[in-house]
Amino acid sequence: MTRGACPERRRGATLALFFAALTVAMAAPWSLHPATRVVVDNPDTHLFLWTLGWDAHALVTDPLSIFNANIYHPNANTLAYSENLIGTAFFAAPIIWLTGDLVLALNLVSLLSCALCGIGAYVLGRRLGLGVAAATLAGLIFAFAPTRFYRMSQMHLNAVQWLPFGLAWLHAYFDHGRAKDLRIAIGFLTLQALTGGHGAVFLAVSMVALSLYRMATGEPLAPLRRAKDVGVTGLLLLAPAVLVLLPYQRAQNEVGLKRSLENWRVTPESAIASPSHVHQFLISLVSNTKVNETASAFLFPGYLVLILGGMALLPGLHGWDRGGDNESRNKLRRHVWFYALLGLLSVLFIVDEPLGIWPYVYSWPGFNFIRVPSRFIILTTLALAMLAGAGFERMAARKTHLGGGVMAFILGALLLGEYATQPFTGTEYTIKIPAIVRWLDTQPKPFVVAEVPIPRAGNAGAYVRFNTSAMLHSTVHWQKTIHGYSGIEPPLHQRVLRELNLFPDATSIASLRELGVTHVVVHRPEYREFWPQVEARLHEARGLRFVHAEADGDVYEVLK
Repeated sequence: MTRGACPERRRGATLALFFAALTVAMAAPWSLHPATRVVVDNPDTHLFLWTLGWDAHALVTDPLSIFNANIYHPNANTLAYSENLIGTAFFAAPIIWLTGDLVLALNLVSLLSCALCGIGAYVLGRRLGLGVAAATLAGLIFAFAPTRFYRMSQMHLNAVQWLPFGLAWLHAYFDHGRAKDLRIAIGFLTLQALTGGHGAVFLAVSMVALSLYRMATGEPLAPLRRAKDVGVTGLLLLAPAVLVLLPYQRAQNEVGLKRSLENWRVTPESAIASPSHVHQFLISLVSNTKVNETASAFLFPGYLVLILGGMALLPGLHGWDRGGDNESRNKLRRHVWFYALLGLLSVLFIVDEPLGIWPYVYSWPGFNFIRVPSRFIILTTLALAMLAGAGFERMAARKTHLGGGVMAFILGALLLGEYATQPFTGTEYTIKIPAIVRWLDTQPKPFVVAEVPIPRAGNAGAYVRFNTSAMLHSTVHWQKTIHGYSGIEPPLHQRVLRELNLFPDATSIASLRELGVTHVVVHRPEYREFWPQVEARLHEARGLRFVHAEADGDVYEVLK
């Protein structure tokens, strides 16, 4: 162990606690009630709850079949219809196994991802040669800038924590030529691929860009040495990332899981839109326009980060003179220009033509799973964080360490103040499982479930919520269900769910039998004033047998 290793590790532990505490503070009061609130009560949240629950269930029952989830029966491979969150489930599963609380697990891993984003950006900053203060400021930006922090409700976009770690070790590989650093970088790429497809694309783009940049600035191509450095170990580390792509490729071929160019452009107001109180106040001073109401995305990263990033790029300023040798300072300058170029590249994915490049790349492997290219603002935010850290380093170069520390403290406080969106209230939420579903869990397995009444598809909000509720109901028994919610809906299920609007007629019963449904849960209270007519039709229906009743519903068996 080197002499500087222990102080750096102690500093790292302190920084971890620091970012954890700040995450709780910036997300309060929601963060203080992780078992009873969610950030937003919407179908996406329900999907994330179900996904983490399924992953935790599959990891201990049949991990090799984890993609054959229980939704959209009889389709196989249905976990690949959306983000699989397997990497996040590694953290969530122990919470679920110990408590059975999906809401608690979702919230704790969301907070953890945010803190790890800050720690990762700090690690990356230090790898680039930034001082502790500058790297900490970079961590604050990547963790809490609204362009990333306000994705807290979107688990697949919030959990991009392995992005800075992967870049940090790829930098280390190019700086020192150690094969182990390349393999660690590959390991982080795999972790990010398992955690979320969006983050995997961001990291892959960044790694390719960094490799090309280093080659263009003098790094030898040396393909044989690179292959040797990857080695069998590197290939084994990469294998899970490759294997996880196969179910998505199959889903793309079978049910059309891909994105088009429809509605990809952002409104002009998005460039200055932000949920930050400071940002909204400053805009109100110069315009009466409700920017956030007309924006299609929050793309404004903040004033201070732009100023600090600009300081890193402005020519003719003194700086970079505090500590270190000329080689270290020159390396930092090269890193600054790389992150400037990476930031520009990520913006080109977002902006409209003729500058925008999204229409030319959206069909590439991986890219065609991204529905909204404005999400590349997360990569822009990381690039700006590194530039801002370098800008601070330049400003503080002529100051004493005490003076630099005071400046960093003030800037950190100003950054957090600028980014504040408190109260981050969240919404009171618990998963409600009907008694009739809990009774069904006591019955012999396996069985296949359908639930009624289905809201008409024209009432999109109610229709989607019913299906996500049915998914959450299935977390009690984990048996197959015809219901589901994801980025796509198989045509067969669209047809059958439309037919269930007229349940229990002969057509809907025949379709249930065709799908292999064995039990229908009839949520009696949901029929409201129509229940007497439905009850009469149930008594006359052929192909159904009444099985059990609870106060909140009945179960009917579908006869073969």
